[in-house]
Amino acid sequence: MGFKDVKRQLVDCLKSGNIVHEQRDNINLKNLLATGQISVDLVTDIVSQTRGNEHRESPHYFDSTVDVHVIKTSFQGKNWYIKWYLIEPNSVFISVHH
Repeated sequence: MGFKDVKRQLVDCLKSGNIVHEQRDNINLKNLLATGQISVDLVTDIVSQTRGNEHRESPHYFDSTVDVHVIKTSFQGKNWYIKWYLIEPNSVFISVHH
């Protein structure tokens, strides 16, 4: 699946509320969306402006059949790191931080 399709799926999940968060250590630092420190709208804006050269994917360390996506981009003067995977019908966020 190409980045345009991945991005569209992620934005659709964000807009429809189909998002969950992977449990992890340091969630207060590593997932600002899960802790409510940033909004879904902000993440949607960040993702929407991201280009393909700011995206990479690799197999999930726990289940190699799942593609984990990473965006590293600059938005409103901050460098953002967003890491997630898609498990229909949800996007599962691992990290959202700057």
